[in-house]
Amino acid sequence: MRGMVEDGVDALMTRFAGHAAVVEVGARVEGSPLLECVADEVVLHVLDRTGPYLAERGPARVIIQAETAALERVELVEGALERHVEVVAVSAIIASGVVLLREDPFVVVDAGLPFVVTADELPDDLALGERVRFESRAPIHGFVLPPERRRSEIATDEQV
Repeated sequence: MRGMVEDGVDALMTRFAGHAAVVEVGARVEGSPLLECVADEVVLHVLDRTGPYLAERGPARVIIQAETAALERVELVEGALERHVEVVAVSAIIASGVVLLREDPFVVVDAGLPFVVTADELPDDLALGERVRFESRAPIHGFVLPPERRRSEIATDEQV
């Protein structure tokens, strides 16, 4: 298993906030780091990296970060889904999708919802728009973004 690849939780959240998945957070055991996220009929369990694990039930934006041994290029076969996520165990998936962004050591893959992926092996010439497949290691990490504040909720002195 790879070591921590980001400069810290805040740095990763700032870097990839634009690639957060919109999910429905399910009920959870108080204080548990395991977060249930439902998106597009997929139920993912992620290790909440933004403790103290206060994400409330309901809609949320979560950066979903998966680790894998390798990202494999795949060709689109007639009749196959272009983007697909299959949950194979608690906090483990097999996914295929399109490369949206490459910022080594990270690759953002749109598999129906965005995944920020790190891989032990990454093709040197992997380009935006290519189709890839990966099998994640458990656990998948989740970074819950704070709710966006509406302008009316921002204090007058903060608007200066």
